[in-house]
Amino acid sequence: MDKLFAVLKLLPAIVAAIKSIEEMLPGVGKGEQKLAALRELMESLDSSITNLWPQIAGVVAIVVKFMNANGWTK
Repeated sequence: MDKLFAVLKLLPAIVAAIKSIEEMLPGVGKGEQKLAALRELMESLDSSITNLWPQIAGVVAIVVKFMNANGWTK
């Protein structure tokens, strides 16, 4: 349950980071690069992110899927 609350606390920052990375590296087919950039950014700020990365990566996939389905670049 601790991981759940930790990731939920990070959710606004994760969404903001996803949007920023998308602005820096727009386009389709670059998802792996974008995810790697997000991971590197987050781990450079807090090394404990490594322990949460599987959960964060799952949340990122859900957020990106939702945003893509709803026209997130608008």
